[in-house]
Amino acid sequence: MASVFSKNVLRSIRGSLGRFVAIAAIVALGCGFYAGLRMTAPDMKQAADEFFDGSALMDIRVVSPLGLTEDDVEAIRSLDGVSGAMGAYETDAVALVDERQYVVRIHSIPPACADSSSPDGRSAASDDADYLNRPVLLEGRWPENAGECVMAGTVPRSESMAIGDTVQLQEGVQDLDEVLDETSYTIVGFVNSPYYATSASLGSTSLSTGVVQEYMYVPEGDFNDDLPFTEVFVTVAAAAGEESLTAPYDDAVQRVVDEIEAIAPECEQRRLDEVRAQAQEELDEAKETLERERAD
Repeated sequence: MASVFSKNVLRSIRGSLGRFVAIAAIVALGCGFYAGLRMTAPDMKQAADEFFDGSALMDIRVVSPLGLTEDDVEAIRSLDGVSGAMGAYETDAVALVDERQYVVRIHSIPPACADSSSPDGRSAASDDADYLNRPVLLEGRWPENAGECVMAGTVPRSESMAIGDTVQLQEGVQDLDEVLDETSYTIVGFVNSPYYATSASLGSTSLSTGVVQEYMYVPEGDFNDDLPFTEVFVTVAAAAGEESLTAPYDDAVQRVVDEIEAIAPECEQRRLDEVRAQAQEELDEAKETLERERAD
């Protein structure tokens, strides 16, 4: 029976060889597409994970309505399981570049950027464990002086910009004079930041259309010395060996999140006391000035 069946199958194939080859090709093509689709997500996750690890992307972002201080950064850095912590400044502004208007998110970048290297163009190596969210320099150089900046090199709108162009900040979510020492910047380079996983959406803002269109990095020292940090970025030691977007990674990060939340009330009270003391000092000075003017 098996022999008869086999002969019948072979006879059918020979009788319609073209149809058989077409069906076989369709099946093979379908299998190839299916295998490719099954591998796409794991490959994309692995590529993203390698990029994030290579540029020291933060695992946790800490923010506070009253801002954060260097004491807060040190308190977080001293927690078990924390491998790095970096305070950073951030603000939004409307900027004019070559007569084109953009809504820009401005980030501070520490001096450690100058000592980082990007040998493969996809990672940023640094000996400073507290230098996090490291942008990868694509073109040009890092800002060395006040009034210099690097712009996003992976945002389509940046294609109209060039090194040497001037970025004129026009207005911000806060009074720019109270936030930045400079309002005019010269572009000295272009970067790819791990902080922005996609160039399609850079975030929302209260300015203009409500959409952030560009991002830029300026020297940390260009932000007003009296300002508290806008945010603190944190990396978790136990998460370094885990693949992002997995349960083991989330568990490792959550343990440190719990530790940060445990010290949050103490940090919040300390910061509140500082703000109250500063406000009281300004009030006392104003009263003294008023009394002197009345006496005169």
